[in-house]
Amino acid sequence: MDFTDLHLKTADSTNRAARELGQKGGSHGSGVMAEAQTAGRGRLGRAWFSPPGVNLYCSYIVRPEIAVEHYPRLTLAAGVSIATCLHDYSHNDVGLKWPNDLFIGARKCGGILSETSTDSEGRLFAVIGIGINCNLSADDIPADLRDRATSLLIEGGKTIDRKRLYSQLRMALLATLAEFEQQGFSSVLKRWHKYDLFRGRQMAWQRPDGSRVEGENLGPAEDGSLLVRDAQGFVHRVLSGDVNLSDVYS
Repeated sequence: MDFTDLHLKTADSTNRAARELGQKGGSHGSGVMAEAQTAGRGRLGRAWFSPPGVNLYCSYIVRPEIAVEHYPRLTLAAGVSIATCLHDYSHNDVGLKWPNDLFIGARKCGGILSETSTDSEGRLFAVIGIGINCNLSADDIPADLRDRATSLLIEGGKTIDRKRLYSQLRMALLATLAEFEQQGFSSVLKRWHKYDLFRGRQMAWQRPDGSRVEGENLGPAEDGSLLVRDAQGFVHRVLSGDVNLSDVYS
């Protein structure tokens, strides 16, 4: 495959740089890697802790042959790819939290931000942004995040070759997208459930309007939404908002 890769010393956001590359016709699987991000973003507009030289900050352009209404499921497909790749590469048992968080045990080690755009010829593509805490030591993590954040180095005890991981993540992502194209999302979803750390747990769903629902996490549905069953047995379909273990709010 013919990829275009940009390796930047600093980027405000690798997603922005990849989106510009995609708008110029960047091919399926091309990507951007940065040593540091000055304006890294997570889901719901949150800032992403992005110190230089130790973590992997990257974004890939993808042009999957799937219906446009299936594009929102790309975040889940990316999660499966990353969890599988990190397990094979770093031997850490990485798990997933809907829709875009990567965990080792009870602490977050990375996240995904997927965005959709069109190029100069009007063709749809997506940018899959990935941030992974690779070589952070415990002392590198701000004190207020240490009980919630970790890294591959902390958990596995081995320094990560970030450039090699960047290449391996791309291959894993493209393989999962090919599976999506050829076998449908149900095949990918079965793999997602394998890595789901929170299925069966009691969750609190913070709706965008500020209201709250508590219930059992039933895992993602075929359309990519999260299913939460409340105490009355009603199953809520979560499309947006914040979902955490219910004791976070207690």
